[in-house]
Amino acid sequence: MISRLATAQSCAWHWPPSADSHILPFSTPGPSTCLPNYYRCSSGTCVMDTWVCDGYRDCADGSDEEACPSLANVTAASTPTQLGRCDRFEFECHQPKKCIPNWKRCDGHRDCQDGRDEANCPTHSTLTCMSREFQCEDGEACIVLSERCDGFLDCSDESDEKACSDELTVYKVQNLQWTADFSGDVTLTWMRPKKMPSASCVYNVYYRVVGESIWKTLETHSNKTNTVLKVLKPDTTYQVKVQVQCLSKAHNTNDFVTLRTPEGLPDAPRNLQLSLPREAEGVVVGHWAPPIHTHGLIREYIVEYSRSGSKMWASQRAASNFTEINNLLVNTLYTVRVAAVTSRGIGNWSDSKCITTIKGKVIPRPDIHIDSYGENYLSFTLTMESDIKVNGYVVNLFWAFDTHKQERRTLNFRGSILSHKVGNLTAHTSYEISAWAKTDLGDSPLAFEHVMTRGVRPPAPSLKAKAINQTAVECTWTGPRNVVYGIFYATSFLDLYRNPKSLTTSLHNKTVIVSKDEQYLFLVRVVVPYQGPSSDYVVVKMIPDSRLPPRHLHVVHTGKTSVVIKWESPYDSPDQDLLYAIAVKDLIRKTDRSYKVKSRNSTVEYTLNKLEPGGKYHIIVQLGNMSKDASIKITTVSLSAPDALKIITENDHILLFWKSLGLKEKHFNESRGYEIHMYDSAMNITAYLGNTTDNFFKISNLKMGHNYTFTVQARCLFGSQICGEPAILLYDELGSGADASAMQAARSTDVAAVVVPILFLILLSLGVGFAILYTKHRRLQSSFTAFANSHYSSRLGSAIFSSGDDLGEDDEDAPMITGFSDDVPMVIA
Repeated sequence: MISRLATAQSCAWHWPPSADSHILPFSTPGPSTCLPNYYRCSSGTCVMDTWVCDGYRDCADGSDEEACPSLANVTAASTPTQLGRCDRFEFECHQPKKCIPNWKRCDGHRDCQDGRDEANCPTHSTLTCMSREFQCEDGEACIVLSERCDGFLDCSDESDEKACSDELTVYKVQNLQWTADFSGDVTLTWMRPKKMPSASCVYNVYYRVVGESIWKTLETHSNKTNTVLKVLKPDTTYQVKVQVQCLSKAHNTNDFVTLRTPEGLPDAPRNLQLSLPREAEGVVVGHWAPPIHTHGLIREYIVEYSRSGSKMWASQRAASNFTEINNLLVNTLYTVRVAAVTSRGIGNWSDSKCITTIKGKVIPRPDIHIDSYGENYLSFTLTMESDIKVNGYVVNLFWAFDTHKQERRTLNFRGSILSHKVGNLTAHTSYEISAWAKTDLGDSPLAFEHVMTRGVRPPAPSLKAKAINQTAVECTWTGPRNVVYGIFYATSFLDLYRNPKSLTTSLHNKTVIVSKDEQYLFLVRVVVPYQGPSSDYVVVKMIPDSRLPPRHLHVVHTGKTSVVIKWESPYDSPDQDLLYAIAVKDLIRKTDRSYKVKSRNSTVEYTLNKLEPGGKYHIIVQLGNMSKDASIKITTVSLSAPDALKIITENDHILLFWKSLGLKEKHFNESRGYEIHMYDSAMNITAYLGNTTDNFFKISNLKMGHNYTFTVQARCLFGSQICGEPAILLYDELGSGADASAMQAARSTDVAAVVVPILFLILLSLGVGFAILYTKHRRLQSSFTAFANSHYSSRLGSAIFSSGDDLGEDDEDAPMITGFSDDVPMVIA
């Protein structure tokens, strides 16, 4: 059978007739009651359009396969295929002639060589998808983007899994399941996504209570396909999902499972009261209030009692919050306590109360009188109206800041009359005061009083906690100053509220040392001068030794297009090469690049090149096994400002001139151009004048008496960023300008007043030079003539040049050379 994933994109029963086929008559069904893109069978049922005329009877009456196109000479009855003829469930290609199944007609693929099977097809669906959805190529469905390229076929035409690049590929875990055990732990298991590189990916667990909108995260630091959650509230319904986190991408997931955590141990029952019945001896009656937080269904209560002086406890069960203890010794002091039971076990015990089994004796409850109260204190007085001797009082203060826990402070006093002031309370908080008296005959019944402190309750701190190595957790929070904070932590939710570990600090940060390979819950609250509301709890999974982050990541040098970074290995002396992954995220272009470095050195230095001048980058370094990362943010050095910014004033405008920035900045392309801005100090207005690729800019319409500041800088590339430094020029009034670097005003010289004197001086210099050369030339000519005549011999008829005086005295009358011309060569013979 052919899968439905390969069925045609649109039904063939409404094809327009062609020259070589005809439509068999059929009766139109009644008024349609089907959704768009569905076909209504004659029987009234609905099937998808793509299932019509596909060779399969999807309607019970077969009407989806009736009136399908066929050849003219072929009857409706099924006949054997003849040469050049196709049966009713086939479509005929013409060039060359061949038969193809009807379901290949209009399926988006050319099965006929001439493409006839894809001609005259009905239009696709007009289904419109949202911006965050992907529309299947057949137009039949919209899927969320996270389902695109996730390894699962969500479109019937399989288009959601086609052309999946590394960027589009989504790794989603499969077959996510959970189990819970009696200890309260929840174990999650799942299957690894297809083709996921396990060496460079880890899993993160997200969870939230059903009804809440914000997901909380638990990093597993592991690529194992299971994890144990120890930090969930008992007897609570959660939604849980698992996300794949790889070096360069955190993959989205929309699939989650819903789980119910096991029941927990209940809190202690409240307000245990003991009394003696009047008609019987040796009997004690007890009743109490159920726990505020049961953490499950209370199956029963366990009541224990012990005779004074005995270390043995007897017990009995109670189905409700009432019990009667019989067969006790008369005139004997007994101690009684009670605990609730869930499927998890016996919970916390209540306060122990005492009573003496004396018939007819009734101990009254004490009186509580509130004397005064303020923002962080209250004063009260306790008295007993009875002839029974009072040895002391026990007072409990109850309050609650959230629904997870009722808090209590217990105070013990001696004496029959008590006045006391309780401090370290929180403003605008409701307190319940319960008190009972201790007498020789036992404990009195409870007395209650309620009071709301004055003022405004302070807000709860906002806590962030993260593991920085295998045993240290860095906690930071916001909140009021000049107070003392308490940090509380435990490995389970119940321990966090019953028996947490704690430490105090007056700062807003603290590093807490814990045990290895554990999950911890942290919360922080003010403890002095008041017991303030606590932050929400934060879950931290300690980092395994193999996944520690690089240490002390810092910048050594920052240039225009490069940055030198340095860090230390997670371990003091690595015994093998460590592979580091470096991610460079461009915060302006919104792009990222990744590099890999292998080194065994304790200190690693690396140079990042091909950065943008003036760019902003987030650099992340981590081990290639997806350890915790170290990160820094850097900004590269900007392009310098253009040099020699000057002004030339014309009649009705000015011209700004500057040197090309490309002459001193090899990273600047002149085609990028310059931006020009102007600030009018009189109007207090800054204006963008425009941009140019030239080295000058014309500015008109300046106002007399206004002072202007002009700036020229490399043209910005992205949202007024990566621009380079500006060159600034102050323009005090029309006809004057000043360089901001010198901060001095200088009158602009008229162009003609500068050019004319310079030309005159140049011409004058040239004239003087020619005169000097001519004079030297004539002097040289005269000297040479005299020299030649002094060596002329009329006897020899030639001039003799020698070092001695060889000429005779009789040559005095010899003719002398009187001169020579530049135009006629002189010959001495």
